[in-house]
Amino acid sequence: MDREEEFRSVLPTKEMVEVKTPEKSGQALTSAEAVHGQGKGDLSEFYKLTRATTVMVNGGTLWVLRLVDQVTKYPPTTLTEDTAVWGPHTEALARNTWKLTVKKTGENTYSYTVSAKAKEAQDPAFVDVITGTHTAAVDAAGEPLKGFGKGEFTLDWDKQATLPEHDENVGRFTVKYAREDDTSAATVDAAFRQVRDENDTSKRVDADYRYAATPAQGGQFDFKLVQDWYKAEGSAAKETLTIKSRWLESGAGRSDVELSGGDLGSKEAHVNECWDTTFASRFLRASYAFPEEVQYGIEANDCAFATASYSSL
Repeated sequence: MDREEEFRSVLPTKEMVEVKTPEKSGQALTSAEAVHGQGKGDLSEFYKLTRATTVMVNGGTLWVLRLVDQVTKYPPTTLTEDTAVWGPHTEALARNTWKLTVKKTGENTYSYTVSAKAKEAQDPAFVDVITGTHTAAVDAAGEPLKGFGKGEFTLDWDKQATLPEHDENVGRFTVKYAREDDTSAATVDAAFRQVRDENDTSKRVDADYRYAATPAQGGQFDFKLVQDWYKAEGSAAKETLTIKSRWLESGAGRSDVELSGGDLGSKEAHVNECWDTTFASRFLRASYAFPEEVQYGIEANDCAFATASYSSL
């Protein structure tokens, strides 16, 4: 493996950072009352929430991957024993100029930075939009394996917002990943910090996500969101909502939901739902009251996972 190929091979790939769930379209997670009006046999609401939320997480990671691919499709402008630099490069009609720097920091360890500036600005104006580290998995010859290893990267939307071309995102997005080989469990932890609250765009919130999957064995996805879910009169206290979804390779799965803190005090609210291989809801239990109590199915018979397991996020 030549030096240029080595530096390319240690950059994150889709296989490392993609969060995968059984596929069927869903909707965004915007309400704690996801199961209101749902009946047995309907498309599972918590399956849809899980699916849609993984799509949102993937959106941030895939943006990073597309940018890295865009910059590295050209030969590096600088290549030494321990450093490769791509750029500065500006796409036709683009207002931003990008640069990628990869450094070897130790045996099988690397760091990288994606920097950007306004096209007409001088080099001191570069800001680090993406920073990351990677520890490569290696083959029998000791060479890095593309698509395997562990590491993390951070996308800083606040810094991106200082550029002439940027989207409407705010805050930071950090991903930690591990994929040692094609048979081991792959894990992705994602943290959104001080991002815009979709329910009140004047506020910022934090959210955490954890994904793990083993080939041919299914997987699980946890997420935690802290915001004012329970609208008590005269209070804007924030509650913590956690959802842990597990599924088999067949697609059948279960979500266990917990709402705590804030105006709930020492109390907790729970929802448990199971779906079958067609993602139809087969079991639902809710510990809080709707206008009509929502509960159906038999947990022992209708659930791929017979007992609840709440997120530890």
